[in-house]
Amino acid sequence: MSWSDQEAREHVARAEALLARLDTLPDPDVREQVAETLAAVVALYGEGLARVLRHADDTGAAALAGDELVGHLLLVHDLHPEPADARVRRALGRVRAAGGAELVALDGRVARVGLRARGCASSAEATRQEVRDAVGWAAPEIDRVEFEEEAAPMPLIAVDSLFRAGAGSGR
Repeated sequence: MSWSDQEAREHVARAEALLARLDTLPDPDVREQVAETLAAVVALYGEGLARVLRHADDTGAAALAGDELVGHLLLVHDLHPEPADARVRRALGRVRAAGGAELVALDGRVARVGLRARGCASSAEATRQEVRDAVGWAAPEIDRVEFEEEAAPMPLIAVDSLFRAGAGSGR
């Protein structure tokens, strides 16, 4: 069975939710045993991924990393061949922000993103959240996204002037 990217995202979210709930197990010995077991499995799969990457040439490694789920697993194991700034730029290119979103700077674990402001406050906040989500998925090592927003340029001809009484009617 092959998952779509959306199904993979849903499974990742479910796994993260299940992992977060482990701290609520009442028996500390069981918590510790589960944590050790998971760490051993994750280390085993990480070593397997590292060996796959060693056998792949640059093109093959890039193709593997380009797959959304495989790329995410490579990030978990700190094996992703692409630097964080490149991953963030690619993710921002997929954001549907009306004026566009672009990486201004990556300072340690903080991404500064330029946004061209358009629309109402609620749509601007939705765009900021979409950017945060995109950056978080592409580069989970980024702790915070800061925004540098600029106003959209004024149109050459104000649209409302086209609808004034008598405009364009030759009067």
